[in-house]
Amino acid sequence: MKNKILILAAFALALVACNEARTPQTPVAATSLAVEDMSPIEARPGIEQAGSQFIDVRTAAEYAGEHAKGAQNIPLDTLEANVSSLKKDQPVYVICETGRRSLAAAEMLKKDGFTRIINVTGGTRAWADAELPMAEPAPPNK
Repeated sequence: MKNKILILAAFALALVACNEARTPQTPVAATSLAVEDMSPIEARPGIEQAGSQFIDVRTAAEYAGEHAKGAQNIPLDTLEANVSSLKKDQPVYVICETGRRSLAAAEMLKKDGFTRIINVTGGTRAWADAELPMAEPAPPNK
């Protein structure tokens, strides 16, 4: 019985030691926090605050069809060339159609040194499904 207690105690100490050994590695965790996922409902209050930047990375044609109200269009393929128009020290919310391109844009911004990037999960579809404000589609060209 004493042997079982000693083995359990040694195992518990090993677990505690392993857990404490991981704690100092916060720099790795801190860098992964640069990109944060938020649902449209969670993101909306931040998007509406002064100083936040709300970027739709879909194509110009997709953006013209419908987009979340307040979103500025910077297509993903032009983001790198237009990154200087954004403020690195202000929150940047990125949205696309479903969330894939916005995640790619968020990673790109992270590499460029942006400190707070929010990927709006589910994209414009989820934004519209949540019945959040949408901008009126552009009238068709005649």
